[in-house]
Amino acid sequence: RTHGINNVMRVLEANYGDVRIFSDRPFGYKRYHVEWSDGKTETFSSLWYSKEKVIKLVEDKLNGTV
Repeated sequence: RTHGINNVMRVLEANYGDVRIFSDRPFGYKRYHVEWSDGKTETFSSLWYSKEKVIKLVEDKLNGTV
């Protein structure tokens, strides 16, 4: 599933109910966007964070281990 924001196509990578992880590739490298249930969004560059690392960070935060 894709989600377009500001004319950039985003791909849904993971869904945890109210928390979703999207990716896009606007400049030749991926960016991951975490949309939290409180409406805040965090962005992670794939230059420093792999998809697996972003998923682990989200899961750890949801589980209260961060």
